[in-house]
Amino acid sequence: MIFAPCPPDPELVNQIVAEIRRLKDAQQMMQDANAAVIAADEKTLVMMGFETDHIDELLKRNESGKPAFPAYALRNNQEAITHLESLLEQARRGRFI
Repeated sequence: MIFAPCPPDPELVNQIVAEIRRLKDAQQMMQDANAAVIAADEKTLVMMGFETDHIDELLKRNESGKPAFPAYALRNNQEAITHLESLLEQARRGRFI
């Protein structure tokens, strides 16, 4: 039996694109926060929307040699982005189940 591909579902494609964008924004925020914490740049952290208590915690993590956002959080987020990009390609081809 041969199955013809279905036409792409624009709503599904848009949902996947929005989630990829959200995760990429989060990835960039984590990287920027890590850089600001290393530089002890409290002003940047405030501008990024972090509360004072959270900034204090992040700076304490840095003092103990830990990043604000650990490598595994960045790696897991990147893996989710890669997975969604694969699903997006399938959805655009109408092969998404």
